[in-house]
Amino acid sequence: MAKMLERLNQELESFGKKAQQVLDDGKLQLERFRLQRERDEAARRLGYLVHRRDRGRTADPQEIEAWLRRIDEHDEAIEKVERQLSSSLGEAVTVRDTPAPASAQPAEAEVTAEPPHAS
Repeated sequence: MAKMLERLNQELESFGKKAQQVLDDGKLQLERFRLQRERDEAARRLGYLVHRRDRGRTADPQEIEAWLRRIDEHDEAIEKVERQLSSSLGEAVTVRDTPAPASAQPAEAEVTAEPPHAS
């Protein structure tokens, strides 16, 4: 009877560790998704600024540089999360190999939306 209870306790501990690992991986994946969305938004805003500049309207070069830095920071954060995920999952995953989920792709209406007016 004691051996059976000991075995049951071991199995419960093993299950608990696996469940915790799944939760931790899920949190990392949500963090990666959030960072990708923020990077995509920064890229969208940068695109509007560059378009405005290329069309001869005013676009602050410092603002453009700030958006470029923000995108770089998001890329670094995404790579860090992906390293954590790959070490957790035992797989090699990189930013370039991991497309954003389909739900993260901008809707057609967002792509064709009017850019903000120049200040």
